[in-house]
Amino acid sequence: MPVNERDPEAGFTMIATVIAMSVIVLLAAVAVAAVNGDTNLTHRDLESKQAYEAARAGIEDYSFHLDVNGSYWEQCANVAEPSAVNQVGSTAKRRKVPGSATAEYAIELLPSTSQTTYRECSVTNPAASMLEPSDNLTGAFRIRSVGFSGKAKSSIVATFRRPSFLDYVYFTQFETLDPILYAQPEWLKSAYEHCETTIAEGREETTIPNSGGRYCPIISFATKDEQQGPVHTNDSFVICGSPVFGRSPSDVIEASGGPPSWYAGNASKLGPSKPGCSSNGPTLKGTLKEISSPLEPPATNGALATIAEPKFRYTGQVKICLTGGTSMSVGNNGGCTNLYTGGIPSNGVVYVSSGAGCSSTYTPFTAEYPTTSNCGNALVEGNYSGQLTIAAENDILITGDVVREKNTEGLLGLIANNFVRVYHNYPNEGLGESTHEPSCTRYSNRGSESGLGNVTIDAAILAISHSFIVDHYDCGTNQGTLTVNGAIAQKFRGPVGTFNSSTGQTVSGYAKNYEYDDRLRYEEPPNFLDPVSKSWVVGRETNG
Repeated sequence: MPVNERDPEAGFTMIATVIAMSVIVLLAAVAVAAVNGDTNLTHRDLESKQAYEAARAGIEDYSFHLDVNGSYWEQCANVAEPSAVNQVGSTAKRRKVPGSATAEYAIELLPSTSQTTYRECSVTNPAASMLEPSDNLTGAFRIRSVGFSGKAKSSIVATFRRPSFLDYVYFTQFETLDPILYAQPEWLKSAYEHCETTIAEGREETTIPNSGGRYCPIISFATKDEQQGPVHTNDSFVICGSPVFGRSPSDVIEASGGPPSWYAGNASKLGPSKPGCSSNGPTLKGTLKEISSPLEPPATNGALATIAEPKFRYTGQVKICLTGGTSMSVGNNGGCTNLYTGGIPSNGVVYVSSGAGCSSTYTPFTAEYPTTSNCGNALVEGNYSGQLTIAAENDILITGDVVREKNTEGLLGLIANNFVRVYHNYPNEGLGESTHEPSCTRYSNRGSESGLGNVTIDAAILAISHSFIVDHYDCGTNQGTLTVNGAIAQKFRGPVGTFNSSTGQTVSGYAKNYEYDDRLRYEEPPNFLDPVSKSWVVGRETNG
């Protein structure tokens, strides 16, 4: 073939090659553009996450300063530098997030939503300008933390409020029996002085003075105990087996008395009075928080006596029957209608004071049920849908189910200076004449055992100086299950029954079923008492 003779397919091959290369170049360009797009998306996503974490850092920063100084919020934006605190609408003052070269945050102080006088936080009147007067979180204030990273911005609104006993399904100051249950009057004063200390402070390592070598009794949490909600003790927990604390990681399990936050039942720190049980440790469904701030109740509930309207202040023992909806009746001499019948108070507070001659010598072993008493006792039972707080200068006695009606917003508070008790009559119990020890058989021919059987209490309970307890818990038969939907706060652990340690079955009194009412995180019964504390906690967070 001549060298100048063309191949009829040569031009077609060149064209195909050019087209193929063009397609490859085009695909490469598309791929690069896609990769660049993914890179940009990844970068933007990273910046968004960094901005959100920066906003979280701002909340933590403000919380830290409140922990150090509970009046920090009252200084508005006039706080010590370096600071990221601004008046509402400004993010001019910012701080870098530690460990980050670019992320930073700013904090805005949000004025109260319920007033129009102040447009921003006022150092001359911080309470009026910042605190919510009529929100579900009355007395709370809000901040907005704004996080920045690159072009991304994220903000969180945090509501701060005072800590509350209502934050927990179960709160105790001391993990020991109330000394009044020791039944030894000659060393009662010494018992109170000695046992009002924590395990970490050596409570169980030495005897109670003038007690003949007795120790403060230890109450442990056992395998079948379940605390269905957040829990707090100012002491440390004692564990026998594997009790359950909490329902999910959002439930905090707090101990102030440590470290450690809990002791095995055979720990040497518990001294000769230790339960002696082996311990696998608690089953923590909630999140353990050690060395948390202790909560201290006010000395009395007397402040509620001044809040209650005059017609809802009573003297001496009364019976309060919640008669459904927002109605109630009040009586004495064994009835509940002769003093008042009508709606619950407009401000939601009933107060029962002690009269002249009240001498409270209660122990659960000798409890009786007189028709009248000069002591400020409130006997309570019934159904409700309103919002009410019943306070008694002496005791509150549950004489029947106390139940919130279904699908209502009812909230009930029960606050006693001394005991909140559950009725259980065992006439044969008393105290031995020489030993002062409980005796279920000392007396005879005084009638038969009577109780409530299964009982439900839908309420927030606070026993300021003593305990939530079942009368004659140690005698008689199995009464069933004591269900509390709400919260229980008490100074000392109050027993509600006795149990066979080998079978876990209730012998006398009640098995426990305590469940937290999650509404108490954000709402509370009218004028429910708060701890004596200057600290603040985050009540809620929302994107904002």
